[in-house]
Amino acid sequence: MATPLTKAQLRRHMRHTLSLLPPTQLLAESTTVFHLITSLPSYQQSQHLSIYINTPTSELQTTQLIRHALQEGKRVYVPRCDGKVMQMVELKNGGLETMARNKWGILEPGQEEQAVEPNVLEFVVVPGVAFDAQGNRCGHGKGYYDRYLQQTQAFTCAVCLSDQVIEAVPVDAHDQKPNMIISPAGILFEKQ
Repeated sequence: MATPLTKAQLRRHMRHTLSLLPPTQLLAESTTVFHLITSLPSYQQSQHLSIYINTPTSELQTTQLIRHALQEGKRVYVPRCDGKVMQMVELKNGGLETMARNKWGILEPGQEEQAVEPNVLEFVVVPGVAFDAQGNRCGHGKGYYDRYLQQTQAFTCAVCLSDQVIEAVPVDAHDQKPNMIISPAGILFEKQ
């Protein structure tokens, strides 16, 4: 029987696996998950949504979802990380096009933008590195979402690519389970 991977080993393995993903598969799976999310009543009824901005490659693409939410008249908030703190900042005039890239290559609002209180959010799209059918997720290793999700009562929906679904994610006491995990195959997990 194989020894389970540590979170650090799992992150390295997933980074390598996802780096080999063809762009056509990345786009197709992202589009499938987009349609699944937008069909959720919890998404449709929410007016204040947090949606992460994806890395340029190797992560489920969220630009289509962000644009859809804005076109629907929803208020969209995106993460800004500073030290150990993640805040959500509303996308304003110009949206994604006016942001600079942070040290991870992800578009991010400037420090001059006001953050929203976590209790304002109704729906949060959560990224990660690996996921399982028991509702566990392995994040990128900084704990930003685990700490942030403790501050909000919003519906949390983690999203992933097919290659990010594994049998069992290693779990720590501080890890927060989302309300739902969606993969291109459908709903992987839903809290009862």
